[in-house]
Amino acid sequence: MARRLRGIGPVRSGCVLTLAVLTLAVLALLAAAPAQAQYATACPAPKKLAAGACVTACPAGYEDQGRVCVYRNMSR
Repeated sequence: MARRLRGIGPVRSGCVLTLAVLTLAVLALLAAAPAQAQYATACPAPKKLAAGACVTACPAGYEDQGRVCVYRNMSR
């Protein structure tokens, strides 16, 4: 005997809701990602360029050279 589907049931609506929440979470993460910069002048005044991102302080392994943080390989 064939079963007839009537609209969106509780299981399907839960899946749709979960998918909607995951989509919103991914969009929020993409919006929160730091902007990629190619030049130090692309960063606002108090920030510096390090590995393509505008940062307030140079991360570990980078040398501060004013508006740019330069990677220094310490293994040599």
